[in-house]
Amino acid sequence: MKQKTILSIILFNLLIFNAFGQVNVKVGYADVEYILSKMPETAKAQAELDVTTKRITKTRDSIIKDYNIKLEDYKKNVTTFDDTIKKEKEDNLIVIQKELQRFDEDVQAAVNYKKNEYLKPIYSKIAELVSEVAKENGYTHILNSQINGSSVLIYAEETTDISDLVIAKANK
Repeated sequence: MKQKTILSIILFNLLIFNAFGQVNVKVGYADVEYILSKMPETAKAQAELDVTTKRITKTRDSIIKDYNIKLEDYKKNVTTFDDTIKKEKEDNLIVIQKELQRFDEDVQAAVNYKKNEYLKPIYSKIAELVSEVAKENGYTHILNSQINGSSVLIYAEETTDISDLVIAKANK
């Protein structure tokens, strides 16, 4: 909602300036996520993230294997345990379950952090490229065609989409 309000204010101001002839306005748009998907750096960042994820998955699999071994041992021998050992084994299984849950939460946070770390310089490069393309083609304003997967453009002619120009500039 906040993004739509800001976009509406920007567009209103552009129309007002244009209506009074004070500014020659040329507005274009770019799909940053599309550009990101075409950047060669994105594939490299994804490969590095995949390596990290595989390493983490191996650690998680090891924890699960340990848990399953202890659980099977518990199930096979539960009738032979006295109450103290039975309680100890159950507590141990609960601790492993909690550790696994905490591990999963930490992993998700770490993966998101790494992903942002890898993508931040790519987004910066995209911003620079968009700026260069906008200046070279006489645009005064460039809008992102979507934010967080939601379109912020109600209408735009395809001729004002500079996404492919940005990709071409990135590939030079």
